[in-house]
Amino acid sequence: MKFIVACLFVLLAAASTTSLILYNQLKHSNREVRTLSVDPKILSEKLAKEPPEWMVRQIKKDLSSYSSGIPRKMVDEAFYGERVREFSLVRFTLQNGHITFSHDEKNLYSRHFRELLGCMKKLSEHIQLPDADFIVSLEDGFEGNPGIGPCFVFAKRADVDSLILIPDIKALSGYGKLRKMIPEANEKIAWDKKMAKTFWRGSSTGGFSTLANWNLLARTRLVLLSLTHPDFIDARFNSVVQCDPEIPRLMKTKGMVSSSVSRPEHLKYKYLVDVDGNSCSYERYFWVLLSNSLVIKQVTPNIQWYYGGLEPYKHYLPVKEDLSDLMEKIEWARQHDEESKVMAENATRFVEDNLSSEDTLVYLYLLLKEYSRLQDPIAGVKI
Repeated sequence: MKFIVACLFVLLAAASTTSLILYNQLKHSNREVRTLSVDPKILSEKLAKEPPEWMVRQIKKDLSSYSSGIPRKMVDEAFYGERVREFSLVRFTLQNGHITFSHDEKNLYSRHFRELLGCMKKLSEHIQLPDADFIVSLEDGFEGNPGIGPCFVFAKRADVDSLILIPDIKALSGYGKLRKMIPEANEKIAWDKKMAKTFWRGSSTGGFSTLANWNLLARTRLVLLSLTHPDFIDARFNSVVQCDPEIPRLMKTKGMVSSSVSRPEHLKYKYLVDVDGNSCSYERYFWVLLSNSLVIKQVTPNIQWYYGGLEPYKHYLPVKEDLSDLMEKIEWARQHDEESKVMAENATRFVEDNLSSEDTLVYLYLLLKEYSRLQDPIAGVKI
């Protein structure tokens, strides 16, 4: 009987700890944590000087809904019940330089979680993190307002004031090899050697394609425009996803699908269009801005942490969400080659000056510092 009771006790304890891992200390984790590669001297210099105005403006805007404060009770209410799993929430507590976290077990091996944790650890090696109690959603983005209160997100709709932008997961991972690959490719082809044509390759995301709506989604419209205006646009799907079973065959029959094209090959074209998928295009927008080609950007409500630093007609050529003016904008670019070249150069310079790995950590620190000012001192949390 005692053996059975003991077994039940163990099973109950395991169930409670398996469903939610509470306030695990970073020093107790022996799993490898990815971190950004940063230059300590450059990071220290950037942390010591005045940050770019666009960073300050975006952070203030995101926190404006919480000007009266973010009490611990508000965070408790946001991080509760099924929403922890539903929205892939992680709760971080920073106190006296220590990092602790709480999340559903499924997130423990999530790359998003590991890289975010790695970035905070990297930042803490160079400056003491402010005390803060905050929640991050590991989802790519939200179509609307999920009603989870003060939550850090990688992307959101611009009209959702309650969510707070944080550097997206691609930025937190350093954009992989792109920082080296794209500048090296830029050196091999000058602006006047690029083809005056709009180029795009990608997947058929942005919604679920059916026989009733397959030709209405923005990315599909882009590819269809390419078939109609092949001298102006070269756009194809390299994968057909999120659709009814009949859609892949339909699109292949219409000539809408081709093989993938490497990023350096994209740079042979003067105009690279960026169209949202299920949310922002994440690393694609980063590297096309860096490409020394003109970015033709679909303007949508979806935004990421650095979008506020970019200006239409200075860093990119805007097109409507439904792409109805795309042909008009391509014609404009062809007729205004010098202005297009300047926009491409401005975009590349913005990335070089504002979106380095060090800048990513600076933004993260500034956000945590401003967020911390809205909270009472954390009490009663054992580190």
